[in-house]
Formats: sequence, structure tokens, C-alpha cells
Amino acid sequence: MSPSVFETAKKVWDTWSIRVFIIVSLSLQIFLIWFARYRKWRGGKWGKCLDILIWFAYLLADWAAGFTIGLILSEQSKSTPTERSDVHVFWAPFLLLHLGGPDTITSFALEDNEFWIRHLLGLGFQVGSTAYVFVKSLPENKLWLPTILVLMAGIIKYAERNRAFYLASFDHLGDDWLPSEWGDEIPVPAEFQKMDSPGNLSKVRSKCCYGLQFTTSEQSR
Repeated sequence: MSPSVFETAKKVWDTWSIRVFIIVSLSLQIFLIWFARYRKWRGGKWGKCLDILIWFAYLLADWAAGFTIGLILSEQSKSTPTERSDVHVFWAPFLLLHLGGPDTITSFALEDNEFWIRHLLGLGFQVGSTAYVFVKSLPENKLWLPTILVLMAGIIKYAERNRAFYLASFDHLGDDWLPSEWGDEIPVPAEFQKMDSPGNLSKVRSKCCYGLQFTTSEQSR
């Protein structure tokens, strides 16, 4: 009896799913590295289309990397030691580097930094899953040394991104470069008072604008 369509599809999925999603994740990272720097470009209709593509790639990149780690985790949990792929285990820490994001973009908008707690939880979950995949592959894993090195780099990169989210959130933006003696009493220039409105966003905008103005005047002396 010939195999059914569902059995064939399942076999294809089991064989190619991890490889395909690794390529998808890598492609999204390459796209963001090359084009994320142009997200503020104002080129009319083409500029808006580019913004939409960057926004879509930014959202999809985290999902693709996390989903692929889940596929590798599922494969390693179900397979026997002789069936496990050392290459797939080696790729799991690389996906942590993908979750750390390219240096050309950390968050798409200022409001995205407010979700730093969610990203922190994601850091713990993804690092735990990747570490479980690696431990599960021992002692048969012949690529254990490079896997450990890439795992350390991935944890540092992902943690660095979370720290950037935290420092760029509304409650902490400007703490590192505004004079500490100002405290919570941030002097707001008259031209920005007209745009002032309740909420943290207006406060952050005032801090940023006045802080940059302060820095520029100090450097010009």
C-alpha cells in the first residue's frame, strides 16, 4: 500500500523543516543587516514599502529563530543518541545569535523597548532550551567545543540586546548621559512645552531633545 499524502508530507517536514527554517532565519538576518539602516529613509511610496518590509522582517526574525530552536529541541528529545545530528545541535547556539539581532537594529520603534521584561523571559527560555539541546547531545557530540564557544557568544549577544531594551525604556532613557543632579526635574525648553502631553513619552522626548542640546552646547565650548 502506497503511503498517504499526509505520511509523505510528514516525512518531508521531518527531513527538511529545520534546514528550511535555519535558512529563513539567516536570510532575515542578512536582510536586516543590509536594509535596517534605511528604515528612517523618506523616499515617498518606496520609503513606506521599505519600512513595511523591515518591520515585517524584524517581527519575523525573532519568531523564525525561536521556532527553529523549538524544532531542534523536539528532534533531540525524540531521537536516540545515534540518530541525533551534531550539526543541528551546533546550529542551536547560532540561533541565539540571531535572537540577539543585528547591530543595525535593536528595536523598530521607541515603544518596543517597553517589552524588555518579555524579552528577558524569552532570553531565559531560549538559553535554557539551547543548553538542554547541548547537554542532551553529550557525550556523543563531536562538536562540543565549538558549540560551547558559539553558545557563550549567543548568550552574550542576546543579553546585550536585552540590556539595550532596558536602557532605552521610558523609565531609563537618558540616565547614562543626562547630568545626575537634574534628578526627575528635567528642564524642558519652551519650544518643547507646546508639544508636551501627559505620559512618559513626552518626558522622554523632552529629556532626549534637551540632553542632545546640552551635549552639543558643552562640546562647542
